[in-house]
Amino acid sequence: MAVEPLDHSVSRYALSVVEGETVAGDLVRMACERHLLDLETAGDRGWRFDPERASQVIKFASLLTHQKGPDAGKPIKLQPWQKFRHGSVYGWVNEETGLRRFRSTYHQVGKKNGKTTDTASPMLYSVCMDGEGSAEAYCAATTRDQAKILFNGIGENVKKSPLLRRMFGATRQEIVAKIGGGGVIKALSRDSGAIDGANPSFLARDEMHRWTDRELAETLTESMIARAQPIDWVITTAGHDIGGLCGETRQYAEQVLRGAVADDRFFAYVAEPPPDADPLDPRAWLMGNPNLGISKPVEAVKEAAERAVAIAGQMPNFRRFHLNLWTETADTWIGRDVWDYGEAVAPLDITQFRGLKAWVGLDLSETTDTTALAVAVPVGSLIYLFAYTFIPSGKGGHSAFIKRAQREKKEYVGWAKEGWLEVHHGAAINTGEIIARMKWVREFFDLQEVAFDAWGSAEVRKALDDMRFPLLEHRQGFQSMSQPMRKVEEAVAENRIRHGGNPVLGWQVGNVAPVYDDAMNVKPSKKRSQGRIDAAVASIMAVGRATRGETAKKIQRGAGAV
Repeated sequence: MAVEPLDHSVSRYALSVVEGETVAGDLVRMACERHLLDLETAGDRGWRFDPERASQVIKFASLLTHQKGPDAGKPIKLQPWQKFRHGSVYGWVNEETGLRRFRSTYHQVGKKNGKTTDTASPMLYSVCMDGEGSAEAYCAATTRDQAKILFNGIGENVKKSPLLRRMFGATRQEIVAKIGGGGVIKALSRDSGAIDGANPSFLARDEMHRWTDRELAETLTESMIARAQPIDWVITTAGHDIGGLCGETRQYAEQVLRGAVADDRFFAYVAEPPPDADPLDPRAWLMGNPNLGISKPVEAVKEAAERAVAIAGQMPNFRRFHLNLWTETADTWIGRDVWDYGEAVAPLDITQFRGLKAWVGLDLSETTDTTALAVAVPVGSLIYLFAYTFIPSGKGGHSAFIKRAQREKKEYVGWAKEGWLEVHHGAAINTGEIIARMKWVREFFDLQEVAFDAWGSAEVRKALDDMRFPLLEHRQGFQSMSQPMRKVEEAVAENRIRHGGNPVLGWQVGNVAPVYDDAMNVKPSKKRSQGRIDAAVASIMAVGRATRGETAKKIQRGAGAV
């Protein structure tokens, strides 16, 4: 029995949003109003909504299965907001030719709203059900690794679904349709060397806010012109450069939705609350995360919101990842005002901590970089931090150090005089002095562990190992750094860290730029940080180990890591 356009799930979602039954932001509401208005007026412009075509792509999604979590192995069930988008893109067609109306699409939703699965379904559908000869679908990104993330996710879905395995063959290089004309899905990037030969019928641009290569974007979209009904599927979280490539598309999407620009070939779904939304308002969370409570836990957003309110430096990231709002500044971790709040800066008398259990983080450098040693001493609910930062003066002694300070950070000179920064004369760090300081630390405290970055000075590591220090290799990736960074964030939010107002440490904590993976694990990025962060990294490792509440196994020569 045929379904009337207004009775279809696409239209039912649009009505629920417009009538206020479903919580949504202004731009989603405008997308829904546009659909309902077009049901009445688009025929005058040669378009019609085909409920059967819309239902086909929605039903196709059930062939995919969840890959992770408690629902792993179960069929995908599109949520109403996903049915609206998929059904709109594939259901609106030209009255005469039956070809799709929308060629360009922009989908902006918060982190962890199922974007990979959301993209996999229409991409697989397009290469086998569109009737397009030699269909080509590309998971496109600026780097090969980024492009592979989406491609590999689609490949895993094909391999784990009995039905999809009958329809597709998946290898590490491509996914080939066994029906519908032999369409193919590949990963595509600037460094793959295959850009010029591409002729996409479906182009997936995942996390578009990361794109800076305008030439790549334009080359790919222009290469779609010869296709009968191509789709440029841009799906992204909000970014921090509204003037960039993705930001331009976001602004254009708003113009189309508001009616300032008439573009019948452009579909937009922008899930975001008002810019002045209260970060603690659950309605604002829903506006930026239509899959809240399904693929994204409500409690996780609540905790992130409370942490961002307490730690001002985390608010830009919360607004981007969880409210899906564009920010004007690059990511920051912990603002200096929050780090130095209240009793955190109270002077410390180190003699009161003699013999107490202590955990050390050691961020070693090979040559001209700063080296840092941080000692974390937990006492009750508080964590006391003693950070020592070392820097080589450079060739030429004191005069060279003055020039370095003028070039890098003028406060170096004052910090050195006050004892916060220790200058090693010469072009490189004096490893003997680092070893001597570590010997003092072991004599003064009840040393539990020394967590170190494996990329640092091999000479210091070997010397400490020979002296039977309780060394623990602490890797710097997401898996190893995320939990320690969260522990520091929690302690700072609760004002439980005491660092004695160490200005070098405070400066470097403020320099830290965090980066996140798709699972929202975090690590500090030295590449993106605005200045040196060695003391901050050493402190993160020290606090992370100290707050574990246990002593991990001491590594032996050549073994053991976290």
